[in-house]
Amino acid sequence: MKIRLMKEAGNKGVTLFSRIYLVLFFMGILVAGGSSVTLAQNPPPGAYKPSVPSAEDVAAGKGIYFKKCVWCHGADGAGNGASVKRLLTKPRNFNQGTFKIRHTASGQLPTDEDLFLTVKNGLPGSAMPPWDGILTDQQIKQVVAFVKVELVKDRKFDDPDEEITVIDYGKQTPSSEESIARGKEIFMTKAKCVECHGVEGRGNGNLTQKDDWGFPIFPADLSKPWNLRGNRRDPYNPQNIFREISTGLNGTPMPSFHDELTPEERWDVANFVMSLSHHYPIDKETNKPAISFVIKGKFVKEGDTPNDADDPKWDALEPQYVGMGSQIIQPPRHFLRTVDDIRVRALFNDKELALLFEWSDRTESHRDENRPAIYDATALKSESFPDVEYTTTNLTHEDDEQAGPMKGVRPPEVGTYNDGIAIQFAQAWQNLPSPEKPYFVHGDVKRGVDIWKWESDGTVKEMEGRGLEQVTVRESSNVKVSSAVWKNGRWRVVMKRAIETEDKEKSAQLEKGKNIPVVFFAWDGDAGEHDGKMALSTYYYLMLEPPVPTRVYVVPPIVAGVVLLLEGWAFYTARKRKREREGAVKE
Repeated sequence: MKIRLMKEAGNKGVTLFSRIYLVLFFMGILVAGGSSVTLAQNPPPGAYKPSVPSAEDVAAGKGIYFKKCVWCHGADGAGNGASVKRLLTKPRNFNQGTFKIRHTASGQLPTDEDLFLTVKNGLPGSAMPPWDGILTDQQIKQVVAFVKVELVKDRKFDDPDEEITVIDYGKQTPSSEESIARGKEIFMTKAKCVECHGVEGRGNGNLTQKDDWGFPIFPADLSKPWNLRGNRRDPYNPQNIFREISTGLNGTPMPSFHDELTPEERWDVANFVMSLSHHYPIDKETNKPAISFVIKGKFVKEGDTPNDADDPKWDALEPQYVGMGSQIIQPPRHFLRTVDDIRVRALFNDKELALLFEWSDRTESHRDENRPAIYDATALKSESFPDVEYTTTNLTHEDDEQAGPMKGVRPPEVGTYNDGIAIQFAQAWQNLPSPEKPYFVHGDVKRGVDIWKWESDGTVKEMEGRGLEQVTVRESSNVKVSSAVWKNGRWRVVMKRAIETEDKEKSAQLEKGKNIPVVFFAWDGDAGEHDGKMALSTYYYLMLEPPVPTRVYVVPPIVAGVVLLLEGWAFYTARKRKREREGAVKE
């Protein structure tokens, strides 16, 4: 992509750095030769006129758009494609020319690099996937050309009055305790980021805002940088935060702080934001934390298992990331899960197992028929765009207008429901031949499951499941919750149960050193979640690692000592024999 520099009279021109950058940039294009990539990773800083694509690229991009993009963005680019009713984050409406992820000043059009990188890398945390590997770089360039010329209607990239100013990153401030402390102070006071993003950055501040199209919009959870839309598949890079602080997010309440904060202050805030997350290894394919399907429980050598989440005994374990999806398999299907991961830790002794569940939740929800929910289907709509409002369904068909045998199987959601967390074990899992397991959504008729569930009203249930519609609460429960606290946008729940129980048939018996199959479930009451409308995981395995026997620490030193003695004896004997031979030769 060739970008025309502004050459207006009185313009101070481009900085020396920008000139050097451009020379290297175009040299890179020439060296690349046959490569279709003609876009830099980031556009160089400076003032520009937006580029105008060729008619050939626009025509080619149209064909690609109507094969790949129309299903979400719609035939006219208004963000009203066929799939929109199942998407929480609405597809971009291109008509206004409003784009969030940019390197340009607030309110300005994006550069071609910005649009190219958005299509190539996708927008994490939304339904917009990365098209890298599906479309070639040349095809991405062409579909960007079509969007710019045909779908942006309220403003034009070739308008003489349009200009773009690309931000300058300046000199990056390395992350340090001092920089993080300064960034936290700015976050809490001068920039007032805390008012929207919350004290710990989980997005639990102002939940009443709307975007430019009238849809409810919620502050980003900064503790999950892999979900930030503009992370460009590089979630722990503070440059992403610096860019968004500098440019703002057009179309949203997130403003630009370019004039309010110095570059040094913006880097400090970026370093602070990066400190809010647990830095898991990232899976390059999913751009989310890499998943380990074995959750390792650690043996508590002395004393009882912890009763609350702040007990230092939990520090012996890293919180394990568990990915969660929406329950869309069978009615009542639910496309709107807000809990996309939970963190799990397990400690045990000879008597009981303790599980620590932690998950982000912007609200502390309790059952209240008279309190409107924040994220449910009723709330997530815009009066300006009634045809793209969110809907969920109890039907067996995906078409809400088509009747099905399950229609009306559940009444519409009313008010707010309880938050909740649950773990599911297979009953008599030891007797199941590998890899056979019960159906992961609450078991099946042949293979029952043991479900331990906590809800935010304080109830704790142990249930038997033989299918989603066949879950019964057992009269006597062995499960207890010793602590459940919501604070700063996060639930922390400690759940306990005895290793062995009297009911060997329906209650899962736990064993050390075995892979115990488990499934996790979570409910957000402010998303209308209850019963089968929930977030869920696939199968994981809980491994209660046996304590290391004392002999493991005692025997090796003894063996080592014996070996040293034998080596010393052998060395002494060899030296003695050598001296005897030397003495015999002299005689």
